[in-house]
Amino acid sequence: MNTFPTLLKREFWEHKGGMLWAPVVVGGLMLGAGAASMFIGLAAKTGGIHVNGENIVIDGANISQATQTQMAEGLAFAIIPSMAPLAAVLAFVLLFYALGSLFDDRRDRSVLFWKSMPVSNTATVLSKLVSMALVAPLITALVGIVVATLVALLAALSLSAFGVSVFQELLTTGEFYLAPLAVLAVIPVYALWVLPSIAWCMAVSAWAKRAPFLWAVGTPVLAGILLSWQQAMFDRDLGADWFWENIVGRLFGSFLPGMWFAFSGNAERVDDFQPTEQSVFELVSMSYASLTSPSLWIGVAVAAALIAVAIRLRRWREDA
Repeated sequence: MNTFPTLLKREFWEHKGGMLWAPVVVGGLMLGAGAASMFIGLAAKTGGIHVNGENIVIDGANISQATQTQMAEGLAFAIIPSMAPLAAVLAFVLLFYALGSLFDDRRDRSVLFWKSMPVSNTATVLSKLVSMALVAPLITALVGIVVATLVALLAALSLSAFGVSVFQELLTTGEFYLAPLAVLAVIPVYALWVLPSIAWCMAVSAWAKRAPFLWAVGTPVLAGILLSWQQAMFDRDLGADWFWENIVGRLFGSFLPGMWFAFSGNAERVDDFQPTEQSVFELVSMSYASLTSPSLWIGVAVAAALIAVAIRLRRWREDA
């Protein structure tokens, strides 16, 4: 019997609340807010909008057909940034999931039961790692795609109620169908960038006797504060800024999808991105270009070492 898929199922059922229901609830709130905004907008509809031939007149200003097409393209691209609340939820879920991944079963002594099963510690730890790096982001992305697409359609419908033919334009815009694919395409990039963050939290989770959050977050933050204090006291460059950016920022910022643009030096290219002039797959191209960053592969190497430490600690440590 292939035990690894079974271990992945176990992880999903044990963390179903964070992996599935948290994004579903937040997505439902986003959808409800979008629907409420549409109905409020329709209820407040005034006579300042009317159709004049092929143009839409809003408060005396003409909106041409070309502008309506740009509005539709903007709505299609908005599918990606509108998933930001779900990205934040994913970051918090993964942080606390990783911190409890190897600590909780020691705390309640269920680790003794799992060690009695014919499953290696390596397979157990790797199943947790894959669940956090790939499965949880995939579920969040699928929920986000559905919610963001529905919100875009609601926005287009509300504009259509005013006579702006954005809904039809949206359905014929290629970006409307490419944006969800772009979100799914960058999941492997996210998995590689978040790997050291997850591995650090898992190693602390396997080692800490209590309060893994304080050890995982407090240790690098306290080290950064002490380094900054020493730098200010002696008026010498001790690398505090580098530490905050490349250690603390990298450890916890990588939980947020899209932060690889900042860590790989592509932030300016993203700022110059024009949704109505460039394809969303240029963002995908820039994301995969970040794989050439030395920072990424240094992080992957560190993550491999930390995962090895977590496996060894789980093999020998049963106290909590």
